[in-house]
Amino acid sequence: MSVSESVDPSPPNAAEASGVVVPPRPWYRRRRSMGGLAALLAVAVAVPVGVHLGAGRPKTQAARDGASIAAPEARRLADKSGGEVEVTAERSANTTTWAQPGGSFRKKVYSAAIRARVDGQWKPIDTRLERVDGGFAAKAVNSRAVFSAGTKRASRGVTRASLTQASLTQDTPGTPWTDLVRMNTDGHDLVVSWPGALPEPVIDGPRALYENVRPGIDLLLTAQDGGYSHVLVIKDKQAAADPLLGELKYRLASPDLAFQLDAESGAVSARNDTGEEVAGSPSPLMWDSSGRVATTDNAPAWEATEVAKQHPTLGLPGLAGAEGARVKVAKSALADGVLSLTPDGSLLNAPETVYPVFVDPSFKGHKHAWTLLYKTEGNSSFYNGQNYNASGTNEARVGYESTTGGTSRSIFNFDFGSELHGAAIKSAAVYALQTYSWSCDRKAMDIYSTPYITSSSTWNNTNTAAYWNRKVATEMAGYGYNSSCPDNWIAPDIKGLVTDAANSGWGALSLGFAAPNESDSYYWKKFIANGETSPYIDIVYNHPPEIPIAANMQTFPGGPCLTSGAGTSIGKTNVTFQVKATDRDGIETLKTVQIEVWDAASGQQIYNQTPTPNSDGVVTAEVPWGKFTSGHKYYWLSRTVDTDNLGSTGSGPLDSGSSGWCTFTVDHVAPPAPTVSSVQFPPPPEWSVDYAGTKDQAIDVRGSGAKAEDIREYQWSLNRPLFDQKATPTSGDLATLKLQVDTTGPNTLYVRTVSKAGNLSPQTVYLFYAKPKAGQDGPGDVSGDQHPDILSIDKDGNLRTYAGDEKGDTDAYLPGAVDNGGPAPAGYWKDSATGMSALIAHSTDWYPGDGLTDLVARMPDGKLYVYPGIGTGQFDISRRMEVLLPANAPDPATFRQIVATEDVTGDGLPDLFALDTAGGFWAFSGYTGSSFVSYKKMAANWAPRDIVGVRDVNGDKIPDLLFRDAANHDRGLVLRKGKAGTDGGVDLTSLQSAANSQGGQDSTYATTGWSRAEVPMLLGSPDTNGDGIPDVWSVDTLGNQWLFWGGAATLGPAAGRDEDGWNTFLTIG
Repeated sequence: MSVSESVDPSPPNAAEASGVVVPPRPWYRRRRSMGGLAALLAVAVAVPVGVHLGAGRPKTQAARDGASIAAPEARRLADKSGGEVEVTAERSANTTTWAQPGGSFRKKVYSAAIRARVDGQWKPIDTRLERVDGGFAAKAVNSRAVFSAGTKRASRGVTRASLTQASLTQDTPGTPWTDLVRMNTDGHDLVVSWPGALPEPVIDGPRALYENVRPGIDLLLTAQDGGYSHVLVIKDKQAAADPLLGELKYRLASPDLAFQLDAESGAVSARNDTGEEVAGSPSPLMWDSSGRVATTDNAPAWEATEVAKQHPTLGLPGLAGAEGARVKVAKSALADGVLSLTPDGSLLNAPETVYPVFVDPSFKGHKHAWTLLYKTEGNSSFYNGQNYNASGTNEARVGYESTTGGTSRSIFNFDFGSELHGAAIKSAAVYALQTYSWSCDRKAMDIYSTPYITSSSTWNNTNTAAYWNRKVATEMAGYGYNSSCPDNWIAPDIKGLVTDAANSGWGALSLGFAAPNESDSYYWKKFIANGETSPYIDIVYNHPPEIPIAANMQTFPGGPCLTSGAGTSIGKTNVTFQVKATDRDGIETLKTVQIEVWDAASGQQIYNQTPTPNSDGVVTAEVPWGKFTSGHKYYWLSRTVDTDNLGSTGSGPLDSGSSGWCTFTVDHVAPPAPTVSSVQFPPPPEWSVDYAGTKDQAIDVRGSGAKAEDIREYQWSLNRPLFDQKATPTSGDLATLKLQVDTTGPNTLYVRTVSKAGNLSPQTVYLFYAKPKAGQDGPGDVSGDQHPDILSIDKDGNLRTYAGDEKGDTDAYLPGAVDNGGPAPAGYWKDSATGMSALIAHSTDWYPGDGLTDLVARMPDGKLYVYPGIGTGQFDISRRMEVLLPANAPDPATFRQIVATEDVTGDGLPDLFALDTAGGFWAFSGYTGSSFVSYKKMAANWAPRDIVGVRDVNGDKIPDLLFRDAANHDRGLVLRKGKAGTDGGVDLTSLQSAANSQGGQDSTYATTGWSRAEVPMLLGSPDTNGDGIPDVWSVDTLGNQWLFWGGAATLGPAAGRDEDGWNTFLTIG
C-alpha cells in the first residue's frame, strides 16, 4: 500500500482520441446544487471493441489505420525527435500508447472508451443517430445498437379504444413481437423485442422517441457507447392503468448468448459459452417527477432542440432523474427468453406520485465498465452508473453524503489485454478527475484492488472483508468544493499492483474507491466516471527482451540448434555461434546478447561473451577449434539484455520452450582421401571410351577406408577445385557421379570426403582425357570442341595444351607434342645450351588441309615450321614441315614474336604477322602449304610494341589490329581499325599507321596496368564466350593467367584466372 499527496496533473483531452497530443487545459467545475433543468441524458459510457453495422449481422472492423505506426518504428521516431510518439498500431477503444526516447513506453488505460473504430478508422465517439439499413444507429460507437424504424402497421399512436387484454398477451401463439433494439457487443448479437407494433420514431440527436406506443405511454431509447438506455414514460394515472403495465414484457434473443437473472439484484446478464458476461442490464428502476435535477453552478441553461420543442416528452426534467424523486425497484423475472417487469403499484397509485412516471430497463456491453455501490439500495445494481438517481449518473461517488443519507463506493474495471504481460513497470498511477468534496480540507480516500465487477455487482454482494482486502494506495485531496479548490486530477501511485498484473499475466484489473470513514460526510467525494475524462491508469514500462528460441540459434558448421542426445556433430574447424535476438519493443532496444558454451562432461565453461547485435538483432561469435576436445559433448545457451539493462527472463533455448540446451559433439578426426575409378574415363595415357559431350558418363568414388556410416557426402568439381557438387553414397561407401564432359583433351576431377562431423579429407585429383569429337577444329581450337585453347612452353622446354571450355576457363593440361604416336623428347621446345625457347602460334588448319588446327613455331634453330595437329590437342613433331619465306623476306631467326591468324586478307589462306629484333613489323600472306605468296613490311618502329591479335574487334566484319604500346603508359592496349580490302578482307595498308586506319586515328582499348613489366606475356584469342568479339589472355608477374573478355570499343572485365605458376613458362601462343 502507498499513501500519496494529491497532484495536479493535466487531464486527457478530446484530441487524444485521434492520437494527437496537444497542450493541456485547466479544468474547473463548481459545487453541485439542486435546482432547474440540467443537460439531459448527456451520458456516454465506454465499452468494447467497435463495430459498424451495415445490413445484416454486424462485423468487426479489422482494418488497420493507413498511417499505423508499430512500436519499433515509434520508438525510432521518439529517439530521433526527443519526444513521445504514439504507437498508433496499438491504439484501442480505451488505451493509448506512446514510445518514449530511450526505449520505454507509456500507456494510458481508461476505464471507459475514448474512441470507436468505424470503417477501419479510429474516431471520437459520436452517439448521434443516423438512418441505417434496418433502423437508426449511432455514428461512432463501440458495441453498436440499431433502433427500430417502426412497423408498417403502427401509427404515431394507439387509441385507448383499441386496447384489449388479449392484445397485451404477447406470448400468446400468433401474436407478433417487434424488434426494438438489435445490438452487437464483442461479436455477439442480441435482440430486445417489444410486445407489439411500434410507430416511426422521432430522432433527436442520440435519442429515438416512440410516441404513444400505448395510449399515454411513450418509449424513449438513447444511444450510448456500448449500449443504450431505455425509458418508458407513463404520462398520467390513466395511462398507468394500461394492462400492459400489469406485467411489462421484453423478449431477449441471441444465437450464442445465454441470459441469466440475478435474483438478489434483479440484474440480467448475457453470457457467452464460457460463462463470461458480455452484456448486462442493471436493476430495473422506476421513479416519478417529484425530484429536482442536479445542476452545476454557472453552467449554461439547457436549451431544447427544435425537435424537443415539438415533442414535449423530449424535454421532461424527469428524464434526467432527480434527487429526491420517489424511486422504486421494478420486480423482474426471466423465463423462456422473456424478461417480465412488474412495476410497483404503490408508486403508480400513490396520491403523492407526480406524473410522468419513468421505468428504465436497459442493456450495456460489459467491458470497460464501472459500477456504483449504494448502501441504501444494497441489492440494486448501478452498473455503468445506470439507474442511479433514477436515470443514471456520470459521476462515481465515494463516502457518506449527509444530505441524502446515502453511502457509496465505486469500482472501475481497466482492461488492457496482454500488452503488459511480462513488462517491467517503471511507474504506474491511477488518475481520476475529482469534481466534488465536502470542503477544501484534504481528506483521505483508499484505493483497493478488487475482483472484476459485473452488472450484478451490488453493495450487499461486495460488502465483505475478502472483497476489500488489498489496499494499494491512499490519496489525500480536497478538490471540487469551490473556486479555492477547483476540480482536479488525483494520481495515487499503484506501481506495485500493476507490476503484479504484468508479472501474473492479468488482462485487466479493478480498482475500488472507498472512504476510510464512511460515517463522516467530510470524506464524501465525486469523480467523473464516463467518457474522455474517466479514470485512467498511466503506466511507463519496458518489455524485457525475449528469451532466445531454438529456431533462432545455430552454429556454422552444425546447423540449427538441437536439444536432445549428442546433438549435431562438428568437425575440426572453428565454430561460429549465431543468435537472432528479438525484442517486442524493437530490435533497436537490444544492447547485448550473451553466448555461453561449456563442456557437458566436466561442466567447464569454454566461452562466455556478450557481443553487440547488428541492426537485425543478430550476433555471431567464433570459437577456435582448439578450444574443443575431440569426442566431447558441449552445451550452449543465450541470454539478451536491452538498453535499459533489462535482461531476458531466462536463457534460451531451455527457458523458451525447448527440452534442453543446444547440444553438439566435437569430432576432430579427418577421413582418408577417397579413391576414384572409371571405365568410361580411364587414367592417362588412355583416352575416354566415348567422345566428349556424351551424356551420363560414370565415375565411381569410394571412401578408401572411411566407414560408410561416417560419410556425410563426397564433394567434387570438374577442372576447378571448387567442390561445389555433392554426392551421397548409395551403396556402402560407393557414390557414382553422373556427368557430361564437354571439354576435349585433359580434364581433372577434384573430389574429397566429408565426414558426418564435417571434417574434410585431403583432395583426390583424378586426370583423364576426353576424346575429341569428329570434325574440323574451330578458330584457336586444337581439341575439336570448338572452344579456343591456349598453348605454352614450360620452363623445361615441354609443350603443354590447356583446353579451354565454353567460358574460356583452362585448368588441366596434357602434353602438347607426340613423336609419331610416342612421347616427344623432353625439352624439345628450347635450346638446352642457350635456354632459347621456341616462338609458338596457332589459329587454324595450315597443313595438310585436314581441318585440324596446326602449330606454327619458330624453333631455336632459327627456322619456321608447321607442326600438324592430330585432333587431340597434340602435334606430331615427326611430321613437321619447314615454312619457306619469299625472296628478300626477313630471316625468321630475327623474329621476337609471331602471331598466326585465319585468313585476314581475303584470299582464303591463313596469314602470319611477326615482329623482328630491329623493330620491324611484318605481314606474311597466302600460305600455300609450304610457303607464303607475299610479304609486306608494315612498319619500322615497333620495338616498344607487341602484337595482341589481328581479328575483327568492332563488329564491322573487317579485321582490326590490337597491340600493346609500351611507349605510352596511359594507353596500355591500342585498337587500330582496319579498312576493307579489294578482296573482301582487310587492306593491310590501313593497319600500317594510325593515319591510314579507319577513322584516321588509334583508340585506347585499355589504359594502365599493361606494361611488359606488369604483364610479361600477352596473347589475343578468338572469341571464347560466344559474344563474337575476340578476347585476351595474359600472364602477370605473380604467376596468374587471366582471361579478359573483349569489347567492341574497350576491353571488358577479367572473366577467369588460373593459378598454376604461369610466370615460370617461357612463352604462350
